[in-house]
Amino acid sequence: MNIHEIEEEMNSLKSRLSYLENCINRIQQNCNHHFKGNQLYEVCSKCKKVNVLYY
Repeated sequence: MNIHEIEEEMNSLKSRLSYLENCINRIQQNCNHHFKGNQLYEVCSKCKKVNVLYY
């Protein structure tokens, strides 16, 4: 592989990652959350959204 091919693949993967992150965000926004956790954080068992409970 040369530099140009690597850069093209990296850009393609970045686009795919961005798409998947947007999919996760949409799923988490529409989820009827069921949180489980401890005093520091809780995680939704359905969509894996994390809520931090400490400041």
